[in-house]
Amino acid sequence: MSVVVPVPAAGPPEAPRGLSTRRLLRFCAAIAACCAAAAFPGSAVLSLRSVSVTGNAAVPEAQILRRAGIAPGMNVFRVNTRSIRRRLLEDPRIEGVAVALEFPTRLTVAIRERPAVAALRAGGAYVLVGEDAVAIAQAPDPGALPALVADRLDPATVVVGLRVAAPDVRLGAWIAGALPDVLRRRAAGVHVDGAGEASLELRDGTAVRLGGAAGIADRLSLLPQVLDVLDERSLRIESVDLRFSGSIIIRPARSSGRAAGAGGRQENSRSRGMNFGMHRP
Repeated sequence: MSVVVPVPAAGPPEAPRGLSTRRLLRFCAAIAACCAAAAFPGSAVLSLRSVSVTGNAAVPEAQILRRAGIAPGMNVFRVNTRSIRRRLLEDPRIEGVAVALEFPTRLTVAIRERPAVAALRAGGAYVLVGEDAVAIAQAPDPGALPALVADRLDPATVVVGLRVAAPDVRLGAWIAGALPDVLRRRAAGVHVDGAGEASLELRDGTAVRLGGAAGIADRLSLLPQVLDVLDERSLRIESVDLRFSGSIIIRPARSSGRAAGAGGRQENSRSRGMNFGMHRP
């Protein structure tokens, strides 16, 4: 007995294994896209065309850009606004920084400078300080600024770039910074003594005793009015004492020909809306 096994009819040949043309084209397209994405950040289209600095007066723009590490032509993907701000704030002459990136070609750096308000005497030298008591730079002399002297200051604690920790220096720097323009031109120095009490020395030799830190802002606000009255009367004054609430004690200069009368008391004119008691101690 024989068995017959059917033979399948011949069909189309099998396709060779491997990448088809369509798959190959897709693969090449994907590689090209990856290459383009990698090259995109380095494109000249994304280079800074404009870098501007605003708000600076004492600090040259070239120094700001050099410290910030930025310049026109720099790729925008290399711009880190936080790092720029941090580097610029390391300069004690700069108090505040705002960095704005107008993607993709414009960068603006806005500077708020820290002006020097006094020249702190630290040992045999002077250090310019801001109102916040940050040491800005060394100086050979006070120049046009009031000299700040703090009796309890350890000169070794004064480091350029850092805020002076001594409370007396902070008080004196605040006073120097709080002076209105009319007083700033007349102020020769600020002194904080060993008891923490402050006084202001004017360029005509008048000493103004301000007392301790508590309530000093209110006492200081009275001084322009007091000086206006004294200037109006052409009085030569040795000292003005504002330490006692409700009283302003005036000591005329010894050479003044307009000393107080018997009893040593003078009253200011009330036509100016003030009634200061002027006493000769």
